[in-house]
Amino acid sequence: MLITEVEAYLNELGEPKFRLKQIQTAIYTQFVKNFSDITTLSLSLRTNLHTKFGVINSLKVLHSVSGSQVEKVLFETKNGNLIEAVKLSYKATSERGAHTALCISTQSGCAMGCQFCATGAIGFKQNLSADEIVSQYLYFRQRGDTIDSIIFMGMGEPFVNPDNLFTSLYLFTDKNLLALSPTRLSISTVGIIPGIERLIKEYPHVNLTFSLHSPFDDQRSKFMPVNKTYQINEVFKVLDKYIEETKNRVFIAYTLLKDFNDSESHALALTNLIKTNTHTSYLYHVNLIRYNPCPSEVIFERSEPEAVKAFQEILEKSRISNTLRQDFGVDIDAACGQLYATYSKK
Repeated sequence: MLITEVEAYLNELGEPKFRLKQIQTAIYTQFVKNFSDITTLSLSLRTNLHTKFGVINSLKVLHSVSGSQVEKVLFETKNGNLIEAVKLSYKATSERGAHTALCISTQSGCAMGCQFCATGAIGFKQNLSADEIVSQYLYFRQRGDTIDSIIFMGMGEPFVNPDNLFTSLYLFTDKNLLALSPTRLSISTVGIIPGIERLIKEYPHVNLTFSLHSPFDDQRSKFMPVNKTYQINEVFKVLDKYIEETKNRVFIAYTLLKDFNDSESHALALTNLIKTNTHTSYLYHVNLIRYNPCPSEVIFERSEPEAVKAFQEILEKSRISNTLRQDFGVDIDAACGQLYATYSKK
């Protein structure tokens, strides 16, 4: 972690302890880009820090593209691997004012192999360090953008990179660093049970999304291989535990695929999963997602509007809270499941 390395270097130089606080403030509050910009330090110390560590943000920006309410940025890591982050600008609604969310990556590529996700088609490249995870946020703040919330829903499965993920949560939430409220952070997982259990213990107020996409184990295992290890009922047991211990909502991500998982039987089975524990069911919220085209060996299609409506009606009849998520970013391959980091053009 950069700030830990900086602290060790300052001790090596015999600098007073308040220097670390000055550097922390400059990086995580003032969002400076270079050590040379930290004018509270002597010129010689700034030069030493630059020589030792180089620029503060280790991610190299290769390209950015904007669409309606969306901006996608392609970064290159020190190892030469590519990742993407997406800034989402939401317009004001009757329920909430205008706000900006940042969808960030925790890995380059992904080993989960979900068949409807472009990132899964890349395969696994590398785990991001905690600094590389946080640097995606720093990039936007360094150029003056306001970010209201952070979603760990970019490339990779966050809980398969647990130590770096949880270190990044520390950097984001520590009052002496980025000082964000945990309630402004959301983690999306395909159901890695040890990661969810650790989140309950260490960061219980961070929001949680479970990417389900089918309520049937046999079907889910075919297009989401992780289900062979962490089956649906076992994941729901730990989700119930999360709700009981944190009193937070759990979000269920459900991508609707034509003639695959959008039937009445799927909607009823999803309802039954949520209703199994009546003490927690009211704190589940289903986010229905329109399928976004992506490179895949399996060809999927978007559900017909009539099927989407019928699916929602079944949920609503059972009083399952749900939302058909806003659909933007498709035009620049920045929507859910589309992050591909232009590997196909490499």
